[in-house]
Amino acid sequence: MHRREFLKSAVAFSAAAAWKNAPAQTVRPATGPLRVHPQNPRYFADASGRPVFLTGAHTWANLQDTGVAPVPTFDWQGYLGMMLSHNHNFMRLWGWQQSAWAPWTPDKILFEPVLYMRTGPGTALDGGPKFDLKKFNPAYFDRMFARLTECRDRGIYCAVQLFQGFSSNKGYHCGSLTWSGHPYNAQNNINGIDGDKDGDKVVDWDQPAVRELHAAYLQKVVDTVASLDNVLYEVINEAGVKDWDWWVVDTVHKMETEKGKRHPVGLTGAGSERMEEMMASPADWISPFGRKFLFDPPAWDGKKVSVNDTDHLWGHGGTVSWAWKSFVRGHNTLLMDSWDPIAGSPCPEVNWGPRPGYPLRDLNRRDDWTWEPVRKAIGYTRAYSLRMDLASAAPHDELASTGYCLANPEREFLVYLPEGDQVSVDLSRAQGRFSVEWMLPAEGTITLGGSITGGKQQSFAVPFTGPSVLYIKKESA
Repeated sequence: MHRREFLKSAVAFSAAAAWKNAPAQTVRPATGPLRVHPQNPRYFADASGRPVFLTGAHTWANLQDTGVAPVPTFDWQGYLGMMLSHNHNFMRLWGWQQSAWAPWTPDKILFEPVLYMRTGPGTALDGGPKFDLKKFNPAYFDRMFARLTECRDRGIYCAVQLFQGFSSNKGYHCGSLTWSGHPYNAQNNINGIDGDKDGDKVVDWDQPAVRELHAAYLQKVVDTVASLDNVLYEVINEAGVKDWDWWVVDTVHKMETEKGKRHPVGLTGAGSERMEEMMASPADWISPFGRKFLFDPPAWDGKKVSVNDTDHLWGHGGTVSWAWKSFVRGHNTLLMDSWDPIAGSPCPEVNWGPRPGYPLRDLNRRDDWTWEPVRKAIGYTRAYSLRMDLASAAPHDELASTGYCLANPEREFLVYLPEGDQVSVDLSRAQGRFSVEWMLPAEGTITLGGSITGGKQQSFAVPFTGPSVLYIKKESA
């Protein structure tokens, strides 16, 4: 089709309308438990065997309310509404083990509800009663179950964060009080547990008494959420060591096998394990780390499910280009979203705080201009995942001149153009007639492009300015 004819016949509409204006009853519950898809192990499969592309936004206070006293109540319903209006289906459910303080701030921020009952006798370092490590706090686990259930009913899968690396000290000068808020601190519990015998203000991963407590906690989590089909587990956020990490994975797998319903367990990036160790682990999914996953995510081989999470790349940050490049290269995606800004005034050496003079300080606000385009873009990638035959789709960089192409070379092609302008696509294995459409990757506007005949290399001129998405699909006979 000539460019003039193409533009004359083009029809534009908003892809967002398909979900943003949909009635609530069209939202289908999440089904599972998820299993690695047998045909395309880059993705999980739901209860029906359909491949599921996971993408969404997560934020620090989505399980426990967090902040300087009086602790503000997290707007859970508003957060779920944001996810649904942007076509998201995945979050990390953050868990914090400490009752007070954090590595990134000198302020005494609090986390509520806490994991264990505060029975005393005696006073902990944060001023509250000491913890009884034999008694779990029902409020914590009741909230976990309730929020996971709400997510399930709205079609959202959740990675339950089992442990938190930022519940120990991280070496930032002004955040040296974090271990003072941990229940395993010898001064904070009535059970005689010293979870830091080496004195580095980080939990002792290999201490038998600590592992016994961890096993009891893992059993409590499994007992709490075992009936829910939308659950995944994350071992720990940005911490741990190989032996302990793998022990947690194996322990959860064993506990769940005994319960009769097994959920995926994952290891996430920027901890102590290297990529090759995570890939060799018994985990079902991983989150990669490293600059190449930020600017030019490599095509994923599917040896484990990959969740490319901006938390382990930028910390605060994300781009529309990252969302589309990750999707067409075979990764699932997560956005670390400042929907509820991280609490406390920052340490000078921490790069995500809102301190004056720091050029990215506004990233710690939900309404910063950075966030909304990425929130929308990951929703648009999910819209295409639902339209495509994802079971047969794989990254095929060689088929598009831009190097970004998710395709079944005989039937359909999703191509990302970071620069716009034009692209050449190899359709030599694709016989018959194919429909063509274009999308603005941040706005979601689709322009229909008529039909073409496959069987050869084809060049396509972008009908608008800037980055673009091209979708080519075989027409029904």
